[in-house]
Amino acid sequence: MRPTLLRSCLAQGIRGARPGLLGGARGVPLSKRPLSTSSRTTLGNLRTLMTGAAVTAGMVFGLGMWTKDEDIVPTMSLTSGEKGESKVQLFTKASADDGQDEENQPPRSAYSVEIGKNMPEVVQAFVEVSRGSRNKYEWDEKLGHIVLDRVLHSAVFYPHNYGFVPQTLCGDGDPLDVLIMGADPLEPGCFVDVRPIGYLVMQDEKGTDEKLLGVAAKDPRLYEVRTLRNVPEHVLREITQFFETYKTLEKNKWVKVGGWKGATDAKLLVEATHRTYKEIKQADGEVFDYSNKD
Repeated sequence: MRPTLLRSCLAQGIRGARPGLLGGARGVPLSKRPLSTSSRTTLGNLRTLMTGAAVTAGMVFGLGMWTKDEDIVPTMSLTSGEKGESKVQLFTKASADDGQDEENQPPRSAYSVEIGKNMPEVVQAFVEVSRGSRNKYEWDEKLGHIVLDRVLHSAVFYPHNYGFVPQTLCGDGDPLDVLIMGADPLEPGCFVDVRPIGYLVMQDEKGTDEKLLGVAAKDPRLYEVRTLRNVPEHVLREITQFFETYKTLEKNKWVKVGGWKGATDAKLLVEATHRTYKEIKQADGEVFDYSNKD
């Protein structure tokens, strides 16, 4: 119904009701008073409007049961048809992606997420494994999700939350691995701001494989932890032993663990691996196949 028609209906309804209210017999219920021709016309138009609104609401609710919510816009339009009949139109939202196959759209890679504006003081890290877990989850580039790569073969568990720093590349062809110290286990698949405090020199069957050590930047309990000097020596020995033994029972895999490097060297490592990532990304478009990440 057009706005002018609606205003006309309301105006006629008010004028049509006044004689009955002011000039009619007192004590007669409104429902039993005779209606003028203009009042009957007004009520008919209002019934049409309310019926159209109810039909539209029902259509929107029904369609919402089997279509995506964003595909239906609950907008009603009443247009005048032949013989004064009103028609209800349901509008669908136009999309710039209409005609495109959403299944062919590649998932966003966790490897290419911004490393962080305050790098190397604070870097963003992707958590793959929670502290205390033996399940080795890894990011799957093709699926766009984390998957269970394996359960650790040795009787050990991750001493701290474990993941990687995006937009970095190490000598073994993988992103820079990071152990994240925190008060509680972190959920696999989440991103967390990490303050680097050192790294463990390592090498495995694929090449150089340094392990960055950092703390959750937003954990107030670890705010004073800025360097390896703030970490108990026994905690560092636990980390070293874990990486010395966690692949012992796996065939065709080996690990050589060196010593620890401090916070300054850790930040230089972050910058160097980030620079390597950008150089290869700029040259080839794609960095490497991360399907065999350890």
